Amino acid sequence: MSITTDRKAELLAQSKVTGIDFIYVYPDQKTLDIYFLRPVTTLDVPMPDSLLPSSIIIYTSTSKLPQIEIDVIDSWTTINDQDVLRVKTKTSGDFSLYNLIISDSRIDPFFNDISFSFKANCPSDLDCKLREHECPPDEQIDFPIDYLARDFWSFRSALLDFASLRYPDWADRLEADAGVMMAELMSSLGDEMACYQDRVNREAYLETATQRRSVRRHARLIDYNITDELGAKGWLDFTVASGNKIIPAGTNVFSLSDDNTRIDFEVGQGLIETIRGKTYSVSDQSNEFSPHLWDENDTCLSVGTTELYIEGHQKSALAFDDFPPGKPSGKWILIKTNPINPAQPQRSQIVRLIEVTETVDPVFNSDITHLIWEEDGALKNEFELTILSIRGNMVPATAGKTYDAYFIVKDPLACLSPEQLIAFPQTLLGETVNRQGHDNKDTYLFTLPNSQSQPLVYLEDLETNTPRPEISLEEVVFDTLSNSWISKPFSKPWEYNRAMVGVHSAKSLDNQFTLDDGSWQRVVGYQRIGKEFVHEDYSNDKGSTIRFGDGEFGRRPAEGNVFKVQYRLGGPKQSNVAEKTLKYIPTISDVTVTNPLPTSGGSDAETIDQVKQLAPEAFRAIAYRAVRPEDYSEAAERLPWVQKAGSVSRWTGSWLTTFTTPDSKETVTLKEDKRLDLVNQLNRFRQAGREVNVLDPIYADIDLEIKICISENSYAGQVKERVYNALFGKTGFRSIIGYFSPERFTFGTPLERSTLEAAIQEVSGVKAVEKIYFRRRGWFKSRKFSEMSYDPGKDAIIRVSNNPLHPEQGTLKLYTHGGL
Repeated sequence: MSITTDRKAELLAQSKVTGIDFIYVYPDQKTLDIYFLRPVTTLDVPMPDSLLPSSIIIYTSTSKLPQIEIDVIDSWTTINDQDVLRVKTKTSGDFSLYNLIISDSRIDPFFNDISFSFKANCPSDLDCKLREHECPPDEQIDFPIDYLARDFWSFRSALLDFASLRYPDWADRLEADAGVMMAELMSSLGDEMACYQDRVNREAYLETATQRRSVRRHARLIDYNITDELGAKGWLDFTVASGNKIIPAGTNVFSLSDDNTRIDFEVGQGLIETIRGKTYSVSDQSNEFSPHLWDENDTCLSVGTTELYIEGHQKSALAFDDFPPGKPSGKWILIKTNPINPAQPQRSQIVRLIEVTETVDPVFNSDITHLIWEEDGALKNEFELTILSIRGNMVPATAGKTYDAYFIVKDPLACLSPEQLIAFPQTLLGETVNRQGHDNKDTYLFTLPNSQSQPLVYLEDLETNTPRPEISLEEVVFDTLSNSWISKPFSKPWEYNRAMVGVHSAKSLDNQFTLDDGSWQRVVGYQRIGKEFVHEDYSNDKGSTIRFGDGEFGRRPAEGNVFKVQYRLGGPKQSNVAEKTLKYIPTISDVTVTNPLPTSGGSDAETIDQVKQLAPEAFRAIAYRAVRPEDYSEAAERLPWVQKAGSVSRWTGSWLTTFTTPDSKETVTLKEDKRLDLVNQLNRFRQAGREVNVLDPIYADIDLEIKICISENSYAGQVKERVYNALFGKTGFRSIIGYFSPERFTFGTPLERSTLEAAIQEVSGVKAVEKIYFRRRGWFKSRKFSEMSYDPGKDAIIRVSNNPLHPEQGTLKLYTHGGL
């Protein structure tokens, strides 16, 4: 019988023998109930009436001689469906452990010996656990081991020392000796293994890690996201020879660097437009427009201008487009000067038209078109109309070039039929690298071809203002009718997630994937008869690899599924090319292209050394807990829509509650969706047992009356204007931040009389500030500002807008005397 067989189960299944289960000791310490595993009446030879007292032996664990004699076998009974033998001893035992054995052929030799104590029912402070089994010490090795050996020479020395002790007759130590050769071979392998161990151990710490994927994971533990390569963005100016041209998104345009290397760009805002099939229309009518001169003495467009007149009726040539998404349709144009004098600088600016109106010049009776563009595009420089031109075929472009690849999950490509293999539009086919985790779940990885030599393009997401990779992943199936691979019906593209585990963790059924740094590919192959064994593993830290979920965080795709991945590769910082260098467009004829402005926004990825320096500092600088009211305010201000925030803590019963009031950038009142967003944000920071409430902002609207004295040599009107500028600021290119600018006052900031007087006194021409009266609307009437400062409260913001359209937001009245 195998030693792994359950002997107790086998005993209960037969009828020849039984065994002792346990012993119950009565309080008199002489009466014992012996319980059996199998009822003794069901044996082939029943035990009752034939068991003698002399066959029951009780002895201590230290002596095999009988210590306690059995007086009489009292009776046989049945308790809880078990046969019980009740016996009585002549004397009771002490505190020692005793063994009871029944010498009978009907008792199994393995279950016929049991340990018990006569004092089982007596209270005791002693530990009843048995002493651990003591094993003899292991046999000592007959030679010392140098556990500090970590390189070739130390391994070689240790092996030769061992050989001298174990094989004293081996005296030959020549390098050509076979034994020395084997020792050096083993030492070389040990040296290589130690190197691998050291490299793996170094990856466990941020300061010693050398692989980008290790550094990224360490930084992610402290919520530091490494900056990846950003592709540049720019504008293309098309000149059409004749007619209209359709420029599909994704059309390749490139520039040549000094070493004749291509720097690729594509028409459009990114890969999403290429997938959706967006097109841009350009025509010869929109190549260039001429400005309309109203008067030969008025030939300058001043700074801040947002309108312009051009010659002719050109509304049809300035058709609006829905770029960028999320904004009303408009039309992008380029306004530039073409100076004849080389000493005069050329000026260019991109603006977005929001209104185009055809009209007539009543004096010259000529057709003209009125152009109005966005306030955000107000001219930053002066433009001379006599040398001005307007270009209308402006199309956006982003750095990078699109690649396609297909791959199969887990199964080899040989599983596909010849018809399916031929149907692929290109030869970029591959298989995933499969790895099994500690829970026996497979993880599938696929390295993007060519990503080892060119980085994956990241672009700023217009909605979240965070970089996102230019990649699209979808499942495809083979269509037997068309003999081609098509998108899987009723299946959406898989979504990119920066990390499967984190703030936005992927759920088990989410079609999400992430990108790992480095390449997983063939490392080595072993030739065998008629077959080659290929080992695929992590090879280097160059490239980008798709990693699917494991079934718990992110869905694991089914084996044999085929995927199509579209991605863009291109230069990061090198994609910031100079103007008039993007002039090669190989796929479209009868057009010329250039970039009138330099492309911008391209940047290299954050290096490992930069991460090691910046990540710890960012962790120290940015706290992810809130204790003081200032911490709650700082946590609220991390939301993009919160300009400022104020917090105060109060006891509201038996606990401390923090009340936070945000100052929204968009509205004066707080909307419910914003309120919920802020509550969720603060719940991530608050301490356990503390409550957070969000209140609407309170504005302390102040009305001021200030009387000032003007110097004898200054004009009162000019001084008064300068005082207003000092208090409320001035917009424009020489802007001034005023004393009452919203950036200076936040929650709980007091209005200090000394700083207010100092701001007025610094104005040239002010001789003295004589009197200040103020009132807070809805709180108190006008009174003299005699105190040092006025505190509106922790949840209130002082506001003096002095806007005649909104006097309820605070006003200022200046009274002056003196001056010229």
